[in-house]
Amino acid sequence: MGEQVANNREAQKIMFLHKDGDRWYLLEEEKKVGLIKSEYLPIGNSLVYPKKWGRKKAALHFLNHLIEDVEKMKEDADKRLTILNNLKNDEEERR
Repeated sequence: MGEQVANNREAQKIMFLHKDGDRWYLLEEEKKVGLIKSEYLPIGNSLVYPKKWGRKKAALHFLNHLIEDVEKMKEDADKRLTILNNLKNDEEERR
């Protein structure tokens, strides 16, 4: 095997959502050194990010992605609800 030439690894942390009763928290933990990524996207309720970002940048990045995902789901649900209500109205008018 060849010797690693490029410096393509960095210190990383993981941030995740934690629920305690009715309250939600953003928690973070140290992660081992990992490969540098071109994009850092949340997977489920966690985000792996470069340690050099700091907590604030990581939290905002994480929360913005989660908010965008929920807004997209809400839009899709509203569209589907409209379709179903229209179908229901069509069926009620047939009788």
